[in-house]
Amino acid sequence: MNKNVWIAPALLLCLSPWAQATERGAVRALNGAAGAEVSSAQFPGWYGQAWLQHYRAHEFKDGAGRRPLQQLDTPAGPVAVARGGELRATVVVLRGTWLSEIRLGEGKFGLSATLPLVSLEQTARATPRFAAGTPAAVMAGVTAQANAAAAAASGSRSGAGDVELMPYVDWQTDSYRYAFGLGLVAPTGQYSAARAVNPGAGKFWTLRPLAVGSYAWENGFELGARASYSINGENRATGNRSGQYLAVDASSHYRLNDFWKLGLQGFLNWQTTADRCANPVASLCGKVRTLGLGPAINYLSEDGRVFVDAKVLREFGVRNRPEGTVFWLRLNLRLDE
Repeated sequence: MNKNVWIAPALLLCLSPWAQATERGAVRALNGAAGAEVSSAQFPGWYGQAWLQHYRAHEFKDGAGRRPLQQLDTPAGPVAVARGGELRATVVVLRGTWLSEIRLGEGKFGLSATLPLVSLEQTARATPRFAAGTPAAVMAGVTAQANAAAAAASGSRSGAGDVELMPYVDWQTDSYRYAFGLGLVAPTGQYSAARAVNPGAGKFWTLRPLAVGSYAWENGFELGARASYSINGENRATGNRSGQYLAVDASSHYRLNDFWKLGLQGFLNWQTTADRCANPVASLCGKVRTLGLGPAINYLSEDGRVFVDAKVLREFGVRNRPEGTVFWLRLNLRLDE
């Protein structure tokens, strides 16, 4: 059995690209967060938001959209090891927004601050696929190493995530709305490179320009989109630098009456530049991509102070990250008169 001990580091490397830091497949983005409020009028004042997101994935995809498979050389010949598992994430997002009477041209200056509270649970699996005739001793040794590697890539963690500050300028009329902002995400979340999962993305800062646009017709139809582009610094804990990525949320809604809207929402998260990794071998994870689509329902109170929406978004077209389903329940409150 000792001749197979060397397999463990190879298996750990096989599992690590989707088990650890942002540059290994996760992104600093709440996919599907923006919705019908993009095309809703916002008046100067203070707003508070409490959002609940639950994400669950049972599949992991490689760069070709298939289940990740790693080929390992053993004393008995090559053995394919399939990567799999389950990822669950529950996030409570606390957000405060201030839209002022300060004008830049026809636009109003605003500021938002967002704090995610994150609970993550990841269970990894590594399943060897042996060829016929593989000696039992080799099978037992490789399976034991695979189980140990999967256990090392599994874990759970809860805590505060990374805070985002976003100053913006907002233009609105009866029909359209557009806004531009420049956000900064600080590495305030708990993070350790030695852990398989972390509430924080890493010890690095993210600069995030933002654009919002929407249009509402008199017949009740509304279209809106929110796009941001994330530019990441170097993770001081690993020496790695995550690639840049585009995140877009788009929605189409129909006003049933003054209180209810039904709609369809989608999102896209597309990594545009490659990760830069201190360990060249660890960069095999490649660029991240995911799309999502699903139904949404929205409620606005008669006085306009309470806005609630719910949606279920199924992911597809995923590359180099988990593929699952996102559930959102969001409460938005106007805090002043």
